[in-house]
Amino acid sequence: MENLSENKELIKNYIHLIIKQQFNIQIDLTGEYTFTENLVSRKPIIATTFSDKILSDPEIKMFLTSLITEINTGNCSIQSMKMKLRNYPQIDWNSLRRIV
Repeated sequence: MENLSENKELIKNYIHLIIKQQFNIQIDLTGEYTFTENLVSRKPIIATTFSDKILSDPEIKMFLTSLITEINTGNCSIQSMKMKLRNYPQIDWNSLRRIV
């Protein structure tokens, strides 16, 4: 598995793209997950730190949890993220909408 901590920006862009495609919305996910290390395996992982804005929307919460699990387990590789992002325009970070 590629090093997740070395590809934080790519992963951030990928998660935003997939949310946009799935729900047709752009959400500010700042603080909703963090990059850390698995205490047992010492491998880098993404850990959820969901706030009320995500926890209050079960569909988005479940989707994000599944997406992060796929990334952590290597089912969604860094290479596949790069290929998918190449086919889509850049995300307009200024237009991200906060769900409250």
